[in-house]
Parts: sequence; structure tokens; C-alpha cells
Amino acid sequence: MVPMGAPRARAVPDPVTKSGSAATVLDFAVGQILRDDTALGALPAVLGRLVSTFGLRAAVAFQPAAAAAGQPAPEPTVLAMSPGGAVDEALLARIGTLTASAPGVLLARSAPVGGQCRFALALIGDGDVTGWDDEVRATAHAVAAIVATQIRHANNIARLERSHAALADQTERLNHLIAAAIPGVLITDEQGIVTNASESFGEMFGLAEPSQLAGTPAVAVMHHIRREFADPARFTRRIAAVVRARQPLTGEQIQAADGRTIEGDYWPVLVDGLYRGDIWLTWDMSDRRALEQQRLDAQRQLTEQNEQLRKLDAARNQFLAIVSHELRTPLTSIVSFTELIRGEAGGLTPDGIRFLDIIERNADRLHRLVGDLLMLDRLEAGALPLDLAPVSVPDLVLEAVRSASAGAAKQGIAIELRAGTGPGIQGDQRRLMQILDNLIANAVKFSHRNQQVRVTADHDGRQWRIDISDRGIGIPEAEAGRLFNRFVRASNARNAGLPGTGLGLSIVKVLTEMHGGHVDVASTLGQGSTFTVYLPGPEEQRHEG
Repeated sequence: MVPMGAPRARAVPDPVTKSGSAATVLDFAVGQILRDDTALGALPAVLGRLVSTFGLRAAVAFQPAAAAAGQPAPEPTVLAMSPGGAVDEALLARIGTLTASAPGVLLARSAPVGGQCRFALALIGDGDVTGWDDEVRATAHAVAAIVATQIRHANNIARLERSHAALADQTERLNHLIAAAIPGVLITDEQGIVTNASESFGEMFGLAEPSQLAGTPAVAVMHHIRREFADPARFTRRIAAVVRARQPLTGEQIQAADGRTIEGDYWPVLVDGLYRGDIWLTWDMSDRRALEQQRLDAQRQLTEQNEQLRKLDAARNQFLAIVSHELRTPLTSIVSFTELIRGEAGGLTPDGIRFLDIIERNADRLHRLVGDLLMLDRLEAGALPLDLAPVSVPDLVLEAVRSASAGAAKQGIAIELRAGTGPGIQGDQRRLMQILDNLIANAVKFSHRNQQVRVTADHDGRQWRIDISDRGIGIPEAEAGRLFNRFVRASNARNAGLPGTGLGLSIVKVLTEMHGGHVDVASTLGQGSTFTVYLPGPEEQRHEG
């Protein structure tokens, strides 16, 4: 194996200058990858074309492995390489730790999904290659992006197919249950004597005591029920032909005198090749058809309602985006001119100054509302990715408490902190701080003067649990579960005239879930509330990734 950076004996074209065929390579890669359902089967051919066209020593396609906080990165998972066996484990480990291209190696990574890169491509050249031709770079990055997109597409298709298969299976089961729901059953022995008859059989044909039919000749039963059909003669002929043939018969339909459609199945019972009697199964198809029509109507209504909800949700999002955008400009002007008036217009009366304070306070409140709306829409649309890095949870809660303590003290509220020890997590420091700021601010706002807010953080060996508790006004039991929806506020908070938009907890929920966690609330009206944020530890994050 030739070490990275060492020249080979044979001369090959320099990859930094051989770029004239970049378009041809890309066309070839697109054609190969898009024809493959998973994109993985096409990788060897694509890598081989890259090696031969750009005169490379080797090309490796791999999935980078996420490293735990404070731990060395594990070796990446090799998806394909060309030539086969061209890269040893030591070289692969070095490639896996690279975050950018290095001398001799051009690294192209796909855009991260959920904070993690799913596909990477390493082109390995000969000698000390310090630069790569722009077309070679563009080709490598384009191939990485196409492969990652096709892999995600294949995964999505596979999930959809599994969902469709599960739905089809459930639908089939439902149809069978509807078709077989309490059929009329009549069983006879080899002499044509009834041994069993179900209640539903008696109800279908007006037999008062079907359980007493045991021991009755089947001919007598058939003679009785023939009167229930619109064409008794046809019924008699059909039954006689079926019994003579002693061949299974399914789906036979005869019209009843009252307009019903009766469907029957006939099965001769054979044991070791010997005839032992008959089984008759009957269904009132009128009821079945009515049930099927009801199911189809309900399914159609559900589809229409889902489509209406989708359109309403899209219209709501568009409306919020437009309103938020249109509000920002006049709000900025209001704030700016208020500051000018306060700074330049002398001789303001105390009432004038008070009016300016009110204008600034309400403009600031509206500005925060617009910002929360825009942020929540971007979060839910996935347009605001997390900037992941190692985060110490004890340090995080300490900083949040310090930041909130001064404002809480002005309201006569003390904040107590207790943080245990535990491993760091991969998270977005700024967004995690936003979660805690929201919850601590709420706890302070809804507490009574001279009370205490308690913040605790503990690691149970699997995940972090952060509790923010107050002894304030609490939340009505029936309303607690809806607090994380947009614009929802507890009725007692509204009645007390406490300010708020009902968006803060929605943002908390979305940000927590983006970190792989969840948030809960426990509250007693008049006694206080505890909001709990659960964040997965490094092991759980690795499994989720």
C-alpha cells in the first residue's frame, strides 16, 4: 500500500490539471446513479470513472461516523472504493477525520441532514497535491450531492412503500372482517341431517329457534327457507345441483323476496377422502354493500377534510408570513421616531414622556411577537438548522439562571439552581439557551412576589432532565395539554391580565424536539407549575443519528 502523499512509480495525469472531461464524468455519474434504486449499486462504476478520468490513485465513498463528545471519531463506513482494496484502515481513518480537503485528498461532503453528514466522497491523488482544478472540485461535490439526494429519495420511497403495504394490509383485513362479519352458518352430516345452525342463519331466514334445528333433515330446512326467495323454483334447482355435484361453490347470489341479495358458499367436508357432510355459509349482501358504501363515503369525507386542512394550514402560514413582514417596517419606523422625539424634542411634559414609554413598550412587544412568528414558521419549515457543537448542560443552566436573576430580583423573585454532573451533549448552545430563557421567564412572570423559582438539572445515565418549577398561579388541568400549541394561553393568565403571545411554549417544543428531546408540564391550579425538558445523552443521540 502506497502511503498518502507518496508518488507511484508510473506516471499518471495530474488531477489538478486534467479537468476537460468533468462534464462527461458528471453526465455518466448522473445516468448511473439515477438508474439505480438506492444509488449504492452505481457507486463502483462512478468511482472507477472518476479514477480513470482524473488520473487518481483511488476514490472512496463513505458515510462519516458521528463522534461522542470528548471521544475520537470512529472509522467511517465504506460504501465503495475504486480500485478495490486501494485504501487501508489507517488511511481510511485519517480520511474520516478530515473536515476539509487536505494535501493529496479532495473531500466532498453532502449537506448535513439533522446535523449529520450522510455521504462523503474522497478523491486521493498522487504526490503532494496542494490544489485541485475547479472543475474537478465541482464534479466531486456534484456527485456527492446527487448520491446523497438519491439515497434520501430511496429511503423515502422505501418508507412510503412500507406505509402503503401496511395500509393495504389493514384495508384488506378490514374488508375481510366486513365480508365475514357474523355469517349465517348451517352444518350437516353425511346423511343430510343438520348438526349446527347459527343464530344469524335463523335471523336471516326467519327461523325462530335455529339452535333447535339439530337433527332436522336439511331438505326440510331448505323447503322452509325457499319461501324467502323471489324465485323459489330456481332456489330449489340450484340447491339440488350443488349438493349433487359436491363441489365447493362460492359467491352464489339469489334475490330474496323482500329485495335483499343473499350470497351463499357451499363446502363439502372431506376427511381422508370420505364425504362427511356440508357447510353452508350465507351473507346478507344488502347489509354488506351498505357497510361498504358507508366506509367509502367516510373515507372520501376524510380525504376531503384532510385536503381542506392542508389548504387552510398553507393559507395560514402564508397569511402569517405576509402580516409579519408588513408589520416589521412600520414597527421599525415607530421605534426610530420615538427615539428621535425622546432625544431631540426638549420640553416634553411628564405625560408626554409617559406616552412615549407606552409607545416604545407596545412597539417592542409587537416586534417580539413578529419575531416569534417568523422564527416559529422557519423552525417548523426546517429552514432554521441547528448549529451543533458540544454543550455542557450544567454550564448551560448556570448561564441561563445568571442571565435571568437580575430581572427576577426586580420582581422580588429568587432563582435557585441545582445542577448535577453528567456527559455533554451535541446541541445548539444559542437555541438551548432560548428554551431555558423562555421557561425561566414564564416561571418568574407567573410567580407571586417574594416567591422562589427552582431550576434543577440531572443526568440519569441515559438522558438529561431539566426542571423549571414555580409556586405561582398554576394552570387549569383541562388546559395544560394544549399550552404548546400556537397562541394558546391559560385562561387564568388571560384573566389576570398578564402579558404574553402564546408563542413561547410553541418555540420551546419545536426546539426541544429538534434536539431529539421532548418537554412536559405538570401543574396544580393555584399551587404552581413544573416544566420539564428531556434531552438525550450522547449514547441516545448516537443511536438516533
